[in-house]
Amino acid sequence: MFRIDVNNLPVRVEQIRVRLKLYPTMLLSQILVEPAFVWLMWDTPSISHRHLLLWLGCIYFLHLVELVFWFAHRNEPNTVAQCNKWSRHFFALALAIGMMWGLGTLSFFPQELPMQLLLVCIMLGLAAGATATDSTHPPSLYAFVLGLMLPLIFRMLAAQDKTHFALGSLLIIFLLVVLVSGHFLNKLILLSLRQRFENQWLAQQLAEMNNELENKVEERTAQLHQKSIELSNIRDVTIIAMGTLAETRDHETGNHLRRTQSYMRALATRLRGHPRFKEILTEESIEALYKLAPLHDIGKVGITDDILLKPGKLTTQEFETMKTHTLLGEKVLAIAESSLPAPSRFLRIAREIALGHHEKWDGSGYPLGLSGDAIPVSARLMAVADVYDALISRRVYKKAFTHAEAVENIIRGRGTHFDPDLADTFLLIQAEFHQIAKQYSDVSSVP
Repeated sequence: MFRIDVNNLPVRVEQIRVRLKLYPTMLLSQILVEPAFVWLMWDTPSISHRHLLLWLGCIYFLHLVELVFWFAHRNEPNTVAQCNKWSRHFFALALAIGMMWGLGTLSFFPQELPMQLLLVCIMLGLAAGATATDSTHPPSLYAFVLGLMLPLIFRMLAAQDKTHFALGSLLIIFLLVVLVSGHFLNKLILLSLRQRFENQWLAQQLAEMNNELENKVEERTAQLHQKSIELSNIRDVTIIAMGTLAETRDHETGNHLRRTQSYMRALATRLRGHPRFKEILTEESIEALYKLAPLHDIGKVGITDDILLKPGKLTTQEFETMKTHTLLGEKVLAIAESSLPAPSRFLRIAREIALGHHEKWDGSGYPLGLSGDAIPVSARLMAVADVYDALISRRVYKKAFTHAEAVENIIRGRGTHFDPDLADTFLLIQAEFHQIAKQYSDVSSVP
């Protein structure tokens, strides 16, 4: 009837805990009803006062035992053994209390019909209350109701008259209704509890699966991040290698790549707050400019040594050939970009730098003769960095300029060679350019 095992333990534990929570209410209602019953029967001539008080004392003693046991063990229903102990205790006390009421019915059954009807009402009220409060533990419900109602039914039928027979029949019907109602109410409670625990189990499984998925996502994200770092490092090394490959053709440029990288970053960083450039020069784009600066002269690998390393001034034809290094660089990078599944913003910036870093603000530069804002910002920045470093570095065809001479030359080119805003910003941070030049200086550079 109320089997308890490891399979249904969570449900049974909850059922017993619910009954334990209801216990103070159940006990209080009975403690109030019992003296009321004694008071109603007190003036019945056929009933002894001493027997009434003895009955009340016995039933209060049972309540005391129940209260002591509840107070000592109310937090214990956690294991199969503890739940079985509580189930037996509930059943035993419910049976004892029910039988005490049944004994009272037999012992104190009044002779007057109105009093009998009042007694029936009290018993029906107790049975109905037990159905509401004891449905979580059917053995207690059945023990209490049967112990309560069977003596009353027997006493009604024993009168052997039509009135009492009718009352007895109604009580039998009521008893059956109470038992069936208690049974179905318990089934409903049981289904509700099982559904609740199943939902909790599903929620726990979902939470565990979610945690596992989050761990896998974090692990995969970490792997992808590590691969991204590795690919970024490989990309950066490749860019430096390609830039160095071009610069090895000109043995006197030394740390030119490092210096121009740093110039680009310093100038772009200072321009970030300028209204004309704040949307273009983001942190991401500045980092890309820094990394791509070494590729500005990648096209020089296609220029022959007799022109690239000529110690004197180039002829007009030779200079025209030299100018093609911008087109060669852009073409190499365009071919590399075409092998990708989608256009690359990173390589687009590299192509802009390689192609446009010799363009001039007034349109007199090469290879396309672009002017003003038609020149990409990346190329305008590279122009300042490249010219400054070329001026302060010694070449086979010229001596190195001083920093002051280089600054004067850049300012002189404001509005003709260089974007005026870039030239003005360069003037503001020219000391930083000088510091970078000294930090990455080589024998061909002067302070």
